[in-house]
Amino acid sequence: MAPHSVLNADFRIDPHSPIPLYYQIRENLRDLIVSGRYAPGDAIPAERELSDVYNVNRLTVRRAVNELVSEGMLWRQQGVGTFVAAPKIVQTQPVLLGFTDRMLQSGHRPTSRVILQEEAPATGAVAKALRLTPNAPVVKLVRLRLADDEPIMLETSFMPQAVCPDLAAQDMVNQSLYRVLAERYGVQIVEAEEVVEPVALTDYEAELLGAQKGQPALLIEITAFTHNGRPVEFGKSLVRGDKSRYHFRIHRRVEG
Repeated sequence: MAPHSVLNADFRIDPHSPIPLYYQIRENLRDLIVSGRYAPGDAIPAERELSDVYNVNRLTVRRAVNELVSEGMLWRQQGVGTFVAAPKIVQTQPVLLGFTDRMLQSGHRPTSRVILQEEAPATGAVAKALRLTPNAPVVKLVRLRLADDEPIMLETSFMPQAVCPDLAAQDMVNQSLYRVLAERYGVQIVEAEEVVEPVALTDYEAELLGAQKGQPALLIEITAFTHNGRPVEFGKSLVRGDKSRYHFRIHRRVEG
């Protein structure tokens, strides 16, 4: 689509503010996108136009735009322009759901690619998380998870072999792990602990996820439990930061 005409009322910063100019520009452009002034697919004004309207040099504008590109709010087409990206996939966490169910609930089509599926001895960290003896047999499942054919997550899961003895032989390309555990092995996951940490993608991770080395991502470590508190899954998921957002609603307990 053609760029919007540049309206000075839209592009506002305070040159006297202690907040860096590039940061103000980034936040101003973000607000214009989130508010709908610029919709997905719209071209934003060229750096030259933005530097004129903000009255700053082009390097300052470029830094602001580069950060929004890295975050996935904008994307560039060489020789054409810079455009507003499609909205990130919002993964809401009101109840315990696996990737497949979260994507279906959000209106997206989930698919997977199995990278590795095997029986292996538990490493120290895995054995500790699953309360197993060192080197106890576990099933290791590594999958690339996609939404609408777009790589979103690199997921690694470990389950005690005693809980799911033939899982390594099951077709897990497009099946929900939690559904297989429930329907085939009678294991219902009802509780989980999650730890979320910001990281940067390595070469290998970026290649699998179709991203750039060093791009921001979220590392989510999960331990899932049955109703009696037994841990049955320990996993780590690497989620592209430019394609996903997580939505948590937290309640405060009010004492009587």
